[in-house]
Amino acid sequence: MLSDDDVHASRPKPGLMRVLYEHSSVRFLLIGGASAALDTGVLYLLHGVLGVLLPVATLLAVVVAFLFNFTLNRIWSFGSESPMGRQFGRYLLLAVGNWGLNVALVTGLTALGLHYVAAKIITLAIASTANYIGYRVWVFK
Repeated sequence: MLSDDDVHASRPKPGLMRVLYEHSSVRFLLIGGASAALDTGVLYLLHGVLGVLLPVATLLAVVVAFLFNFTLNRIWSFGSESPMGRQFGRYLLLAVGNWGLNVALVTGLTALGLHYVAAKIITLAIASTANYIGYRVWVFK
């Protein structure tokens, strides 16, 4: 049986922990950072190490990060308990637009002379802002 101390110790502390638990934008940014690292790491592995064509490597990296991102945002960022099917459909529609944006921007920025990893980071910043708004008002509402 848990003592009162055990119960109180498991609750979020005021301050930073409270921000993490109460604000979807902070949780979204943390998940986004983890997703960006995963996405960029897969891109580097596929293109930089294995030599996969850049547009293909970019698309595959986004797909891997997609599943990770959907799951954690649904559960932790937005705490959604709504049926997953409709949310996944909306998330997928938003993702298709993002995949196109990712491939076009990374390829285009690379063609302009940016290193593909720098192009990917710039693309992630642009897409992340649009995604939060879309998740908040449409996908996980």
